Amino acid sequence: MKKFEILRRTAEIQSGGLLAFLSGLSGCGKTTSVWSASINMADRFERVVSVPATVPLREVAQWMGENISQPTEKSILVLMDGREASDDTVGLRQFMASLNQFLRSRSDIIVCWPTTNDDWKGELIQLARSVGGSSLTPASADISISGPPKEQWSDVLERLFIQLDQRLEDLGMGGETIASSIASSNSVGEFLAAIRDAIAERVDHVQVTRDLPEILFVVTSTSPVVGEANRLRRAGTMILKAEELVGYSPRSEAGKWWQERNSDPSHHLAYVISLFRAKLVTMTPSSVVYSILEYGPGDMREVIREKGVNKSPANADTTFKSTDFYKYITGAGVNELTSTTKGKTSDSILGAFDVIQGSSARRHKAINQAICALAEKNVPEFKASLGGFEVNLGEQDIYADAVISIGFDDIHLEFHHLSDAHCRAASISAYIMKKLRAYSNHYNITPR
Repeated sequence: MKKFEILRRTAEIQSGGLLAFLSGLSGCGKTTSVWSASINMADRFERVVSVPATVPLREVAQWMGENISQPTEKSILVLMDGREASDDTVGLRQFMASLNQFLRSRSDIIVCWPTTNDDWKGELIQLARSVGGSSLTPASADISISGPPKEQWSDVLERLFIQLDQRLEDLGMGGETIASSIASSNSVGEFLAAIRDAIAERVDHVQVTRDLPEILFVVTSTSPVVGEANRLRRAGTMILKAEELVGYSPRSEAGKWWQERNSDPSHHLAYVISLFRAKLVTMTPSSVVYSILEYGPGDMREVIREKGVNKSPANADTTFKSTDFYKYITGAGVNELTSTTKGKTSDSILGAFDVIQGSSARRHKAINQAICALAEKNVPEFKASLGGFEVNLGEQDIYADAVISIGFDDIHLEFHHLSDAHCRAASISAYIMKKLRAYSNHYNITPR
């Protein structure tokens, strides 16, 4: 980063842009360093402008003139990636001449050309200086990049995982995979590519070959359900967090079962969550009550009306759109996770929800169908009317509450309707871990 700052100041001092060469092994971080400078020193650098590799060398300077904005107070890094060699000597000379002419009046532009061959780089520098002298490519513009040393590569991966809010356990990988990938790689880029391939093999390949479904847990309860669920999932993605699931319900039967298997990366709960892309969303009482009034059985609607709540399509739509279930199926995500309850639910709504929740053991399918029908009304891509409910997964006593198409994919929905007394992270965790155990056994991910 300091060298990019030196390049910026050199261009300012000589009142003209320059051409810099970044040399090093493939995968050491040459291109990454350019993007990193624009991100980490955004007060001094504009966004990177990348020249398409399809633009012929002879036309690059013209392309820059047409596609780079007017001069700014910040410096603009222009990336010449994907041009490791060329036998067009005439074209190269024309490029250097036109680039030199263009950069003379643009002290805000630094053209960065990554190379992997020192001999090739030397020819380019010699040609550049024969055309534009040392001002086109000054001594400070010849930069060698080695990337971080091997002993820091695991730290690089760890920082990436922190940014992605993931852990090795999520990918079914142990420390031996990291160690072997480091030993067999010549650069940090090769190492990260090896980890990428290992992830693809352990997650994507398994998902495809075993035809694993995506599982969405939908928990309904009183208003605190949102805060309780937030303890168990990640912001934005709503993906379940394995450590928290076990931590909140370690003594449950399912909790003990998963703790026994977590010693093996291939059977770890976090890995199973990744394979099934298991997520958690919630619905509060109002949205459930109004969905029953709109699409539930007649006898349930009558009981709700007796509690003082009347049918209202507008209220049904409004309350459903406030749920994170709605936000998930529309792709909006939940970017704020709080444990505080927002708003107040009326006594009539709470009384009606108690009736619905109390009958959920007997009327589970009907409640789920009503909720899904309201979801389809507000999100037409959610094809509840074409879906199946209480779908037999082909094994005794293992059913999916609903299998619904959304976009091009089917999603398995598992509903859990909780009373206020049981609206706790521990109860939700025990239920989810039990369900994930059933799915994991059914698809032969874990030993029974």
